[in-house]
Amino acid sequence: MANQLHLREAKLTDVDLIFEWSNDQLVREQSFNADIIVYEPHCDWFTHKLNDKNSLLYILESDNRPASFLRIDVKTDNATIGVLIAQQFRGKGLASVSISKGVADYFKFNSLPILASIKKQNIASIKSFEKAGFSYLRDAEINQIDSVVYQIIKE
Repeated sequence: MANQLHLREAKLTDVDLIFEWSNDQLVREQSFNADIIVYEPHCDWFTHKLNDKNSLLYILESDNRPASFLRIDVKTDNATIGVLIAQQFRGKGLASVSISKGVADYFKFNSLPILASIKKQNIASIKSFEKAGFSYLRDAEINQIDSVVYQIIKE
């Protein structure tokens, strides 16, 4: 495990990094939309999300190196969360750390529960969310894919 982990807010200069990570083969396979991300729409999406007060974007750094990206979108009745880990940092337990740190920051200012939708076959992601304190809520079908929804509630 890394010596120093730090969660920071994402910034515009992270756009290319997130683009690269988002197009990683494993990330595309585990996404509900497996299509390759196109650069120009990605830049528009990222800029919009950075400026959206209902979107929280974080980068977890390991020894000052970006290791994961976390997004929490606040909706009317809940928030949704997504996480991706840079290829070279996978298998080191950083997903659950990233999730836990982002959730802690979110709950400083928000009380709506956070939902995580995960493909049923994505066991690593399910384990990461469970380790971060999420619990099973229900089965779901998302884009015709068998999935599960996990949630965490502010204590």
